[in-house]
Amino acid sequence: MMRKIIQLSIFPFGMINCFLIKGETKHILVDTGVPKSETKIIKQLHKHNIKLEDIGLIVITHGHIDHFGSAKELKDILKVPILIHNSDKEALQTGKSMLETLNPNHKIWDVILKPILAKDKAFPCFPDIVLHENQEYDLSMYGINGKIIHTPGHTPGSLSIVLENGDAIIMDLASSGILLGGLAFNSRIKHPPFHDNLEQVKNSINYVLSLNAETFYLGHGKPISRKSLISYRDNFLK
Repeated sequence: MMRKIIQLSIFPFGMINCFLIKGETKHILVDTGVPKSETKIIKQLHKHNIKLEDIGLIVITHGHIDHFGSAKELKDILKVPILIHNSDKEALQTGKSMLETLNPNHKIWDVILKPILAKDKAFPCFPDIVLHENQEYDLSMYGINGKIIHTPGHTPGSLSIVLENGDAIIMDLASSGILLGGLAFNSRIKHPPFHDNLEQVKNSINYVLSLNAETFYLGHGKPISRKSLISYRDNFLK
């Protein structure tokens, strides 16, 4: 089966990313950016010759507004189900970020970013598929060899997608570049601005590594190698 991950940038330089996973029967949209990103996302899908009617599912990886901000609009446009983990679904349903999970990895984020995330509001949206605890979701019905797995730590309900070809979308388990992404030093891996629980992040990274993934796609920054992710785990998550 052919698989391909297309990065859809919401802000330039990979500062905020969504992804499209191409499947043989249907494609999957992973995350929906900040509020009012729907036009930007659709324009990029058209640029990659993706027909909107070929998308079969929207996955929301976690309950921060830069990842679910345009979920309601895209659900209405694409007329497809939305999948999220039970632990993060309240954010989607209220349109508000899970503030209790925004533990800054550097005090600057408390000042610069947290107030923006706290104030920003999306249209409330109700999920159609809710995963519980460590439940996995097989993607073979979309013609994709892979699965959605529970990888808590960034938030309690964070999800990752691991494909059998060695690609994985791990969103905010790690970050690369400077500031919020790929402005420079794209290969330099670092903490995202926030994490809920660093010990869980480490466990989740170990779990993803155990599934033999080689290339990791991030919510902020460019994709990183297995070697980089191991170095992040060993240097930042002691």
